Amino acid sequence: MEKHASFAKELTNILLKNRVIKDKESYNLQKLFQESSKEYFDDFLLEEGVVSKEDLLHALSQLYKVPAVDVDGYFFQTFLLHKFPKDILHRHAFIPMDVDDDIMTIVASEPDNPRLLPLIGDYVSYDIVFRVGLRLDITDAITEFYDKAITEVPQDIDLRVERTEDRGYRQEQFETDADEDFPGNDEDILD
Repeated sequence: MEKHASFAKELTNILLKNRVIKDKESYNLQKLFQESSKEYFDDFLLEEGVVSKEDLLHALSQLYKVPAVDVDGYFFQTFLLHKFPKDILHRHAFIPMDVDDDIMTIVASEPDNPRLLPLIGDYVSYDIVFRVGLRLDITDAITEFYDKAITEVPQDIDLRVERTEDRGYRQEQFETDADEDFPGNDEDILD
């Protein structure tokens, strides 16, 4: 069975049109991909050094007709990622980027996947707009976020300590980047 042959062909045609690769390379690339251990053509292209990340993101943007986002190094908001289980984010290679009013921006490796929008709707009720990103960068960002130590304080949380008369010190948690969507937003933490 040929792995993702139609995707590889479409992406190759865009890379040819953008003059990132030459015509004589296109067939060989697809053949080498079929023989490789890589599951995804875009991962294969990057690993083999055939295209730059920028050229690949540009081509994916053209293919999916949505803006591309380089998620490498992007700071994702804690409260947004906590809305989805880690395995769902990994399996479908998407990550919530931000919320503006009632619109959530999602970066996905396959934003045209017809199962993605209903799946996201199982967890949030925002209107969704998609961006495309690289699968490896998306899954790396998810892993990095969820593998942080539990004692690590997220950067979007401001912890303040105040002296109280009857109980010593009281530590309060104030959210700085999100609203009431964050679990435990209004609770005091007492020592």
